[in-house]
Amino acid sequence: MKATIITTTLLTLTAPFAAAVNPKTYGPVAAFKDSWISVAPIESAKTHGSEPVLKASTEKFALLGFTLPSEATQAPNRLLSCELTLPPFNTPVPPLNITLQVAVANTWDEATVNGDNRPGLLGDEFTFYVEDTKQPIKIDATEQCRIAAAKGTGFSLFVGSPKAPYEFKSRETGMGATLVATVSSWA
Repeated sequence: MKATIITTTLLTLTAPFAAAVNPKTYGPVAAFKDSWISVAPIESAKTHGSEPVLKASTEKFALLGFTLPSEATQAPNRLLSCELTLPPFNTPVPPLNITLQVAVANTWDEATVNGDNRPGLLGDEFTFYVEDTKQPIKIDATEQCRIAAAKGTGFSLFVGSPKAPYEFKSRETGMGATLVATVSSWA
């Protein structure tokens, strides 16, 4: 009898808190803009926003722009997870690392962005190991999304591939990068 009363009391006390947090998942949402830029002096003024292929290497960086859910930008601590999915390599290579770095702003225009006017970088570079370059690349980008959400903006990031060129499909192909964001919402 005592155990039943204690259990009932605990459930009564904790039920409002358990029901208060409901995770809500958004996505997969395709990048609403993408491009690639070159920092090589001879190519830095060229634009590539409408091309079907994005490029990343030591001097070329893919630039992806996503919209984050308003719950995340209004209260970044409510962002539970972000999963970024990049398309497979157009030409598979042995396993390697790729890098991600958050852009300072999400206000760039894919038609005009280039190596000379690209947004700045925010925070540290993150490195991810890619085992199978023939499959879509799923990356836990929660920390990168939180950095962007804390600025109250959408989410833009640079993708680099320091060991081997990474070419992948852009949003113009309908098979570009996607993002899934999960936020807590109060019931």
